[in-house]
Amino acid sequence: KIDFSIVKCVLLGSPGFFKDDFFEFLNAESVRRDDRIIIENKGKFVLCGCSSGHKNAVEEMMSQPSIMNQLAETKAAEEINVLQDFLKMMRNDQDRAFYGFNHVKKALRNDAIDSLLVTDSLFRSSDLVTRKKYVLLVENCKKKGGKVYVFSRMHISGEQLENLSGIAAILRFPIPDVESEEESEDKSASAEASVISEKVAELKINS
Repeated sequence: KIDFSIVKCVLLGSPGFFKDDFFEFLNAESVRRDDRIIIENKGKFVLCGCSSGHKNAVEEMMSQPSIMNQLAETKAAEEINVLQDFLKMMRNDQDRAFYGFNHVKKALRNDAIDSLLVTDSLFRSSDLVTRKKYVLLVENCKKKGGKVYVFSRMHISGEQLENLSGIAAILRFPIPDVESEEESEDKSASAEASVISEKVAELKINS
């Protein structure tokens, strides 16, 4: 049963006229049964064509400008838009597109996160330690003025985000690459350790 107090839109897609036939059947049945919920919310159903009935067709449907215009106010459209913004940022301005927990945490420490993207499989993980880690990250991001988007893993956009570790961030400004900085810190630490080892060796010789 659909909870229309939460659902803003129901997308019906199919090849050919299957979607139209189903929607016509749905309307007829709702009238016959006096199903007020369907009757009062039939305007929330959006019909569109697609090449197949498989899950991947959802991305195909959601990429259609006419459909996106109709869904502009829905959560799904919002998630797709912010994910597309992130992917564009990765191509054009990599220093403002971070993903992976350590990179995103680094960006948060620098108050650099404009938009945080996280999958519900992490944010609502059954593993308590994992869930606490990501809930804390999300709360701190909100406190610092960042926008947070929790993606459903049941949606194609959530699957795409999962392929990028499940967490990503669009930054307000570029910050140094985490890996490069870590490599620099490692080299510095290694050099310091080498100096200390040499001093220890000298002390042993002198003694």
